[in-house]
Amino acid sequence: MNCPHCSKHIPGFTGLQEAQNFQRHLDKCKKNPANTITDGRKTVLLGKQYSLIEAVNIRAESNQ
Repeated sequence: MNCPHCSKHIPGFTGLQEAQNFQRHLDKCKKNPANTITDGRKTVLLGKQYSLIEAVNIRAESNQ
């Protein structure tokens, strides 16, 4: 599957591995709007921790 925010390929042999890898990727994705705060001059990466259920829901919303 590909990340809906940055289009990076997320590998996995099974659906569970792919979901776990996607969860880890979402925590570090710099183009994820939920991870960043911008005040006009600076952008700060928050590093929000996603649960596996949240990652699966984001994957389902991206139609992949």
